[in-house]
Amino acid sequence: MPDQDLIRDLAVISDRRSCALLNKQGDIVWYCPNRFDAAAIFSSLLDTAEGGSWTIRADHKDFLGRRYEGRSSVIHSNFAINGNGFTITDFMAMDADASGICRIFSTAPGATHHNIKIKGDYGLRQESYRQVSATTICIDESGLFLHSSHPLSINGGSIRLIVGKGERSWAYLGIANELDEDRMHELLEIALQKWRELETLVDYHGPYENQVRYSLRALQQMVYEPSGGIIAAATTSLPEVIAGERNYDYRYVWVRDAALITSSLTQIITNGELEEKFLAFISGAMEKNREEHASCFYAVDGSTLSDKVRQLPLAGYFGSRPVQVGNSAAKQFQLDAEANVLIACSIIYQKSGEIIYWDTVEKIADYICRNWQRKDNGIWEEEQIQHYTSSKAFAARGLELIAPYQSNEQVRKKWLENASMIRAFISEKCITKKGAFSVYPGSDKVDIACALFVPFGIYDVKDPNMLATIAELETNYSDQQLYRRNLLEFDANKEGVFLAGSCWMAHYYAIAGNIQQSKTIIDRVLDYSNDLGYFAEEADTKSGQLLGNFPQTFVHSSFICAVNAYKQALVGKESIIKPKKQ
Repeated sequence: MPDQDLIRDLAVISDRRSCALLNKQGDIVWYCPNRFDAAAIFSSLLDTAEGGSWTIRADHKDFLGRRYEGRSSVIHSNFAINGNGFTITDFMAMDADASGICRIFSTAPGATHHNIKIKGDYGLRQESYRQVSATTICIDESGLFLHSSHPLSINGGSIRLIVGKGERSWAYLGIANELDEDRMHELLEIALQKWRELETLVDYHGPYENQVRYSLRALQQMVYEPSGGIIAAATTSLPEVIAGERNYDYRYVWVRDAALITSSLTQIITNGELEEKFLAFISGAMEKNREEHASCFYAVDGSTLSDKVRQLPLAGYFGSRPVQVGNSAAKQFQLDAEANVLIACSIIYQKSGEIIYWDTVEKIADYICRNWQRKDNGIWEEEQIQHYTSSKAFAARGLELIAPYQSNEQVRKKWLENASMIRAFISEKCITKKGAFSVYPGSDKVDIACALFVPFGIYDVKDPNMLATIAELETNYSDQQLYRRNLLEFDANKEGVFLAGSCWMAHYYAIAGNIQQSKTIIDRVLDYSNDLGYFAEEADTKSGQLLGNFPQTFVHSSFICAVNAYKQALVGKESIIKPKKQ
């Protein structure tokens, strides 16, 4: 197998426009300048031979540990060189005039050698380097500058930087055409201050406090600040199955994911800003694209995307191909995505008492009423369209939860009538022979998405169909206290356990009163977070490795929901989403 970094070893620095991924050696292995979905110039994560990277080597250099400064995105990585301490401080500038990667190095106990290979278009284009001065190089095609405290040299396709023993140093790669040490430290203070301000937007106190705050950091790192959109993950083509073909581009704003994330955060301590930005993004995207309903996902700036996918001739993560840009699900009909917008809005309205972007909400609710009888692609974006039970259930609940805010009695009645018709459809057609909720009418399978039926208040925790569904999930979809989903077009037993779905089961058990089982599942999920609290989409229970794109915001929000449910259960409270009292 190629010598590639384990997903578990990755860390993130972000300026809330883009981000970079680092490994435990302090190497930068993924970086898309300016936007999360821009073409990467460091992409050795997907191809060690062709992809660009920033590596740092020293004789007898050993990793000791790493930590973020508070809730910020400033990370300190600690090493020993010849037995003496050495620290790299990495962050991304949060100043419009100096966006880029900033690196500050403590006094080196031995010589350190930097090899900086910048390759555009995900490693397919060799950049040309222009020496501006001894310590500045311009990368013309990318519009970037590399500045350093020490002389830089060009060696073929790489830039070399050598720092001698006993010397401290710094380096910067970004848009600023001039930069010195004083400015570097000023950028550090600006970044720390901005992250302190972001910390005030959302917080949590209670069980698993540190782990929840790690997840809050991850979520805030994945926000594209100009639009407020939160992306599903920072990467493309990290596989759900090693050496398999289930490799997707997740660097976009999925409406379902964004709604579920907002729902989870709204249930803890917030000041209302993130909720407003979520609604502003959905409304702005619909207006920008002249839509009567929301697309299933958008680019970070709210633009719609083509369903055309570009495949890249790269080796892939541990040989997992295709490596691709774009996502073929862009034009799918996903009923549950828009339903989750209504669910999120109902939570926001109930918490704030303020009804905002109501025109957008009405459009979505009316669209669901007109379209719920259609087959859709479901929560797992299957190519096979079906009457997915979870999509119908979420649609019914979305209409029920948003109806109390409708002042027009006739429209409110229409929404509730459609919700009743959807429920009747489920009761008549979406029950297996064993009495469980089927994946779709006629199927004898169940899916982990049904675990959300209780937290969303769709069905009671003691509903016979719900109990039969949970029993089926425990019997046929459980793996070491974690859970798999059901896929129609792929054998889900061949992929990892689905971490978001495992969190949904923990949430279910907290409401059901089985607090110990809820805690057991939460602890098992945490076994598959890394040393900085990050989750990928899935985990391989045999190898212990993380799978799928990283960091996966859907998992982080589901984890927060599960922990909050566990917290509420400890004091005898429920965490069920309920309609506003009339």
